[in-house]
Amino acid sequence: MSERRVVLITQRSDRVPGRPEVRDGLEDSWASGLWEAGWVPFPVVNVAAAAVAQFEALRPGLVILSGGNDAPGTGPDSVSARDETESILLSLAARTRTPVLGVCRGAQMLARFAGMRLVPVEGHVRVRHVLTGPLARAWRGPAEVASFHHWGVAEDSMPEGWHVLARSEDGAVESFANRERRSLGILWHPEREPHHLHAVLESMEAYEP
Repeated sequence: MSERRVVLITQRSDRVPGRPEVRDGLEDSWASGLWEAGWVPFPVVNVAAAAVAQFEALRPGLVILSGGNDAPGTGPDSVSARDETESILLSLAARTRTPVLGVCRGAQMLARFAGMRLVPVEGHVRVRHVLTGPLARAWRGPAEVASFHHWGVAEDSMPEGWHVLARSEDGAVESFANRERRSLGILWHPEREPHHLHAVLESMEAYEP
């Protein structure tokens, strides 16, 4: 990219043990990876009204829903403020045709927003997967990806226009997309691999403007 564009990226929310604090956070590799890929990253606060203001003020070229915390109905580490923030960002992105990348929990939120069903999966925590499928063949990222999720997407619940782009060895959906909506969900962590995030973002460049 010759000109840097703004990307809004959501943050996980964690309660600090032994202290009356809740902190929003983002792994450092997100900032460095996005900058190296040609983007100016702006973390989104987990206050829905403020997130709307961020979106309207910055007019991002991309919205990323990051990992961490549990998506609604998938575990005890659910954060309602984050759920609300990401739901509103998904609505804003859909209305303005802003591209969306959902990563791990973010992919689950994207799937829920599109009307898909989440299902529990086994053997996808603290492991590495070799991907197969169109996305795995088209990009220049690493052959193996870092996986850490207990829930996946039910393929039979995908609405028209959504397609599976990658699978793990057990056939589970690892990536899905809707090019017309300029949305991509991946259930692994590209920020944890050198140049992996850049490869994912590059693959989205072909999506319709």
